[in-house]
Amino acid sequence: MSRNVCSQCHRPQKTCICEFIQPIDNYIEIGILQHPTEVKQTKGTAIIANLALNQSQIWVGELISELPGLVDWLNDDNPIYLLYPKIDNQSENYQSWSIDDVKVKTPQHIKILILDGTWRKTFKMMQLNPELRALPRIELKPEFESQYKVRKQKDSGSLSTVEAVYELLSQLENDAEKFQPLLDAFNKMQQQQLAFSKKSE
Repeated sequence: MSRNVCSQCHRPQKTCICEFIQPIDNYIEIGILQHPTEVKQTKGTAIIANLALNQSQIWVGELISELPGLVDWLNDDNPIYLLYPKIDNQSENYQSWSIDDVKVKTPQHIKILILDGTWRKTFKMMQLNPELRALPRIELKPEFESQYKVRKQKDSGSLSTVEAVYELLSQLENDAEKFQPLLDAFNKMQQQQLAFSKKSE
């Protein structure tokens, strides 16, 4: 029997998160390249950011060449940055900008691309797409540790996608309060997940 699925968040109705979402008028545009395995992941958080942010787009796939909408988005004249952590022993050279540098040097409209998936999957996406490796990267120094309780993280410094978006935009736009609804929705989603886990025990 097929399950009723929400047309907005694409989750089963019993785990729909739409009631947790509050719209946010961000002026820094966010793009999310989501690995296909994340689409039906009920513990995923990219959907929170995509539903809440007025300027946000999401594409699903591994290869940029197969996503014409993303190709067009990347060919925009505005500065575009990739949020991706530094990899130890990486031989490639790439531009890396701090949050402060971005705010000072690129005051005009900017766009930031974020990869959504497990560490292994996003690393694979980087290897498959030279366009990603060519993008200047933005360095994120989180002000808080991750509160991701329902899914295992790579390490203590890792953030969920929505937490990374919150940190990124609250620092770049100098307004943590404005983006707090992202974390509120994230916490409510986790409470929902934990409640279902207890029921199934």
